[in-house]
Amino acid sequence: MHKKVKPILITIIVFVFIFMGAKFISKELDNMCGNDIKQKISSPNGENVAYIFERSCGATTGFSSQLSIIDSDENFPNKSGNAFRFDGKFSVEWLNENTLRIIYDKSSEKPYKMEKKVNHINVLYEIRKLNHTDFD
Repeated sequence: MHKKVKPILITIIVFVFIFMGAKFISKELDNMCGNDIKQKISSPNGENVAYIFERSCGATTGFSSQLSIIDSDENFPNKSGNAFRFDGKFSVEWLNENTLRIIYDKSSEKPYKMEKKVNHINVLYEIRKLNHTDFD
């Protein structure tokens, strides 16, 4: 019986160390990334904020446009967008305090992330053929 317990214990310990190492590496990689806020749009009731930002994780990666929706009393985190990630330009508009619309260009690449709900905010998407002047 004792001979069976030792390999199981070693396996558990190895998995714990792998998990802790992965969490550490993930955190360090996040610290290497940076967010450059391009626009901050408050909801009509002021309880939420939509941040449009560019995220870059160093010289070997490009920028990506992203969107995070957070409570107005929270600090903007150095994390990937929680609502939308895209390699093109896009715009947003609050339709009411619970609904945000994202408008993006159909000629660009497909978005990486498109959440339909973030926290308690419904997110709608509209694809249009846009000119570069639509975002200036």
